[in-house]
Amino acid sequence: MTQRLLIAFIFGTTLIRVAQIAGPTHWGFEDVEAYWQAALRLRDGQALYPVGIDPDSYAVFRYTPWFAWLWVPLTYVDRTLVEWVWAAALAAASIAVLVALVQLRTAAAFALAMIITPWLLSLVQVGNIQPLVVAMLAFGVSRASGPVWVAISASLKVVPIMYALVYVARREWARLGIAVGLTALLSAPIILYDLTGYTTDPGGSFSLYYYVSPAVWAVGAIASVALAAWLAIRRSEWLWPAVAAAVMLLAPRSHITYATFLVVGLLMGARDRIGQVSQGQLRR
Repeated sequence: MTQRLLIAFIFGTTLIRVAQIAGPTHWGFEDVEAYWQAALRLRDGQALYPVGIDPDSYAVFRYTPWFAWLWVPLTYVDRTLVEWVWAAALAAASIAVLVALVQLRTAAAFALAMIITPWLLSLVQVGNIQPLVVAMLAFGVSRASGPVWVAISASLKVVPIMYALVYVARREWARLGIAVGLTALLSAPIILYDLTGYTTDPGGSFSLYYYVSPAVWAVGAIASVALAAWLAIRRSEWLWPAVAAAVMLLAPRSHITYATFLVVGLLMGARDRIGQVSQGQLRR
C-alpha cells in the first residue's frame, strides 16, 4: 500500500511538472543555437571555438568538430523545420527509454520513468542531444556494436567513456580497446582547430564544482571513478549504478538532467548480468 501511495504521489508531481513546462513559450531550442552557430562558423570559415563567449551562454560549443560538421548541411535548410525534426528525434529517443523502463514492471523502474519524464521534456525543449546519448547507451552498450555507441557518446559528452568499464568487468579487452580507440579517433579532429577560445570554464551548473568547490568536485570525481573501477575488477553487479553515479559526478558542468544516465544502469542491470554475457551471446 505504501509503495502504491508513493508511486501515485510521484505520478501526480510528474503531471504537475510536465504541465508547468509544456507550454508553448518553453520551446526555445536554445542548445540548437549552439549547434547551428558552430555550423555557420565552419561554413563561413570562422573559428569553431570563438574567443570571449560567456561560459553560461547557449552560444558556447563544447563538442568535438564532427558534431558541427553534421550540422553544416542542415544550415541550408529552413531552421524551423530542422528544429522540429530534431525535437522529434529527441522525443522519440525519450519515449523509447521510458517505454523500456515501464516494461521492466518494477516499482523502481516506474518511479524513475516518472521522475525523469519532465527532465527529458526539458531536454527536448532546448534541443540538447542528451536523450539520444542516453538511448544510445541504454540500448547499445551490451550489443555487438556496443563499443561504437560508447565511443560516439564519449566523444560528445566525454564522461560516458565510463561505460567502457563494463568491458573491463567482462574481460572483453578487444571491445574495450575499440571503445577507447574509436573515442580517441572521433575526438582527434579537435586538434585541427584553434583552441584558444575553447571554453574550459564550466560556468554555473548542478555540480559539486559549482555549488561547493573545484577541490570537492575533484575528490568526488576521483572517488566515484575509483569505486566504479574497483567494482569492474570485481565483476560486481553494482557496476551499472556505480558507473551512472560516476558519470554524474565526473562532469564539472553537470545538470540535474544528468540523472537520466540512471536509465542506462537500471535497464542494463536488469537485462544483462555482468560477467554472464559472452561474445557469442551479444545481441545484434
